[in-house]
Amino acid sequence: MKLKHIHIDNYKLFRNFDIDFCTDNEPLRIVIIAGVNGIGKSTLLEYIRKKDVSSTHTGNIQVRIGTEDKTFAIPPSMTQYKAYEEAFDSVLYFSASTSTTSTDLEKKIVRYVDHFVYEKGKTSFEAYEKIQSLLDMVFADFHLQVRFKGLDADRHLKFVNRDRVELGANDLSDGEKQLLMKVLPLFMGDMKGRVILMDEPDASLHPSWQSYLLPILRRCAEENDCQFFLATHSPQVISSAYQEEIRILTRDEDGIIRAEHCNDGPYGWTVEKVLDEIQNVPFQRVPDVEKKLEDLRMAVRENKYNDTCFLQKMKDLENLLGYSDLDLTLIRMEIMRKQKEGSYAKSQ
Repeated sequence: MKLKHIHIDNYKLFRNFDIDFCTDNEPLRIVIIAGVNGIGKSTLLEYIRKKDVSSTHTGNIQVRIGTEDKTFAIPPSMTQYKAYEEAFDSVLYFSASTSTTSTDLEKKIVRYVDHFVYEKGKTSFEAYEKIQSLLDMVFADFHLQVRFKGLDADRHLKFVNRDRVELGANDLSDGEKQLLMKVLPLFMGDMKGRVILMDEPDASLHPSWQSYLLPILRRCAEENDCQFFLATHSPQVISSAYQEEIRILTRDEDGIIRAEHCNDGPYGWTVEKVLDEIQNVPFQRVPDVEKKLEDLRMAVRENKYNDTCFLQKMKDLENLLGYSDLDLTLIRMEIMRKQKEGSYAKSQ
């Protein structure tokens, strides 16, 4: 199943709300839900996964099952209810608040090993090789510092680092555990035709790892013909999304939440540009420094760049941010431009 469109008459934050998940009437395999805090990103995922819908929460969901398009009323009618339940059994939900422990990771991998040994008739060694080949394929760009060794006598996971030191699952970093727990099961389980909801999947991942997350999920979606929905604040994740994959939740002048398509980018954009043009972050430095920079810009506009006060403020920020800081360099260039214009005017 894939989702095509949702209309919500009334559900928590949403009133008369529409959001489309298609391009040229074809359901997208990856959908990124972006927007400021409190705008309803997690609530929208909750609405999708919720099967027990109250009669007060009305709307409809358009889906594609196989090659057939269907529309389910919310709440579903008696004649639709069984088909609705069967369709939405394919939905998987990964919450941002779900705690990930070494025990959870162990259970997933042990279950996978058992599946290979007891159901497919493979040896334990072949199962271990399969897991490592998955790690090599899925996380090739992540430069993981550990390799999978196998299970010990108590069926606990064993890894080794680059120094050949043996580690248990609990010895992995939080980022490594989160990465393995959130992504590896997608390649170890049956994801065919699934709708997979991920609330802040980038949580606990280093920013450099966040940039590689979406290409991995895109590969999983293509291999399994499944569909991913990600609610995220990460500019790294957003900058790895294609323009058609982005849906931005905003409030109109009446406070009503709307879903907007992305008019430009953001694939390949810098983090700064994503923060400015997609996430509407008003400043990208701590407010105190941002104010001091704006004070300097204002002084330059007013031709007060030779004042003792300006020179001292400039020197203080150079000491704080470094002489080559881009904003300070731009301020110096603007001063040079104005000085050159002044010199030219005097010579005429």
